Amino acid sequence: MQTKLTELLACPKCQRSLLLTVKAKAAGEIKSGSLKCPRCRKKYPIVNFIPRFVKSDQYVNNFSFEWQIHRTTQLDSYNHNHLSRDTFFEKTGFSNRDLKGKLVLDVGCGMGRFMEIAADNGAAVVGIDLSLAVEAARDNLKQRKNCHFIQADIFHLPFKSKTFDAIFSIGVLHHTPDTKKAFMMLPSLLKSGGKLAIWVYGQNQFRPYTYFGHWWRIITTRLPKQLLYSLSYTAVPLYYLYKIPFVGTLINIILPFSTDPNWRWRILDTFDWYSPKYQWQHTYPEVVDWFETAKLKVLKILKFEASILGQKT
Repeated sequence: MQTKLTELLACPKCQRSLLLTVKAKAAGEIKSGSLKCPRCRKKYPIVNFIPRFVKSDQYVNNFSFEWQIHRTTQLDSYNHNHLSRDTFFEKTGFSNRDLKGKLVLDVGCGMGRFMEIAADNGAAVVGIDLSLAVEAARDNLKQRKNCHFIQADIFHLPFKSKTFDAIFSIGVLHHTPDTKKAFMMLPSLLKSGGKLAIWVYGQNQFRPYTYFGHWWRIITTRLPKQLLYSLSYTAVPLYYLYKIPFVGTLINIILPFSTDPNWRWRILDTFDWYSPKYQWQHTYPEVVDWFETAKLKVLKILKFEASILGQKT
């Protein structure tokens, strides 16, 4: 943790500034210590360079599991491609002007694939995650001094109001107990004129394979994580069966798996679909209503259902 991060932080309960105690430093950063609220006396530990505002990963231990295994699978700098970069700009609608020199919050940073894109475009980025994926994110991006990492709960965020120039959350809010409530935690953290971009799973009643996938999830979400992950390897050979006319389509409807051309992504995406405890879907009108309720101006309705860019006026 960098000392300057404390300037942004506030007690999740009472919003008071936090007092920093340093126990150990390494490579110019705080490795261990604590952050304490002077009003409610609550103390939050700093463990392995990361402030911890939660005691466990609660309902997202599947993401703690998958991002430790797939720490670099979707990281552009590791794979020497631009797949995450392209996804980032398509699903946020941000331009380089929205990032360069700005303070940006990544809500649900996972292993840091989108933090990397924002940071490489000149932003100072704070990544939060409820899961232990935040540790993988730091391992991936610790050389970038414009990246900061926090383990925190979106429903109890440790930031002062009106802190960020931009906030984004890509594929995360629908994995909380209440997507709308999670969204509503974010607008108060924006400065006036700040932008907020989200992508959540969209509803599409004409995708029968999604329908069957939901029924399979009744079983898969209850399986041990290692077992489910091993079963996800089935996506590797099924990819070739899916290419068989009619037969492949039928198999994909009844037993849907990822069909990404990259076999590692197929395993990851299959596990990612079948493992989360919560996995809601939403329509564009529904998400637009969230922005309007939060008094955010809708700037762009993007092509990936349901992704929207808005602005605080």
